[in-house]
Amino acid sequence: MTYSLNTLNHAKDQAPAVTGWQRFLQEIALSLGFVFLLFWLVALLSHSAQDPAWTTSGSSATPHNWGGRIGAAISDLGFFVAGYSMVWCYLAALIAWLKALAA
Repeated sequence: MTYSLNTLNHAKDQAPAVTGWQRFLQEIALSLGFVFLLFWLVALLSHSAQDPAWTTSGSSATPHNWGGRIGAAISDLGFFVAGYSMVWCYLAALIAWLKALAA
């Protein structure tokens, strides 16, 4: 029985070609991911327990969070669900974004 030695490796050597639209959508997704990660970091760093947010009505009407009411709600919900492990969740999301950027 004879066969070409290249037939075993032929399919996995070639990466699928990325079209222009697919690359454009990847760039848009990466840009939106960067904006979300940056906003999430600002919201986590400026978290205040006195902000009116998801789990509390707060002690003042205006939030102290640099992300405003949305940032206060995101950081409060994150710390409510995961506590200070939310920092690890942020780092995992950042690593996933960096891997997508490198691809």
